Amino acid sequence: MSKTRAIRFSDKEQRQIEEFLAKNPFFDFSTLARMAILEFVENPKMTLKAVKKSSQAANSGRQNEQSQ
Repeated sequence: MSKTRAIRFSDKEQRQIEEFLAKNPFFDFSTLARMAILEFVENPKMTLKAVKKSSQAANSGRQNEQSQ
């Protein structure tokens, strides 16, 4: 079953998308969005950084583990 999602674009982004689609009429917006999202999910080109636990949160976690 497919699911509809919403994406909010700035005016500049919207203009760029419309220009691309006008120059590439064999694409529709839905296909373009699916292709771009799947490409990113399968081959991300950015490094994400994890949020580190604060020392207080880490100590609290250890205390909870010791009390169990």
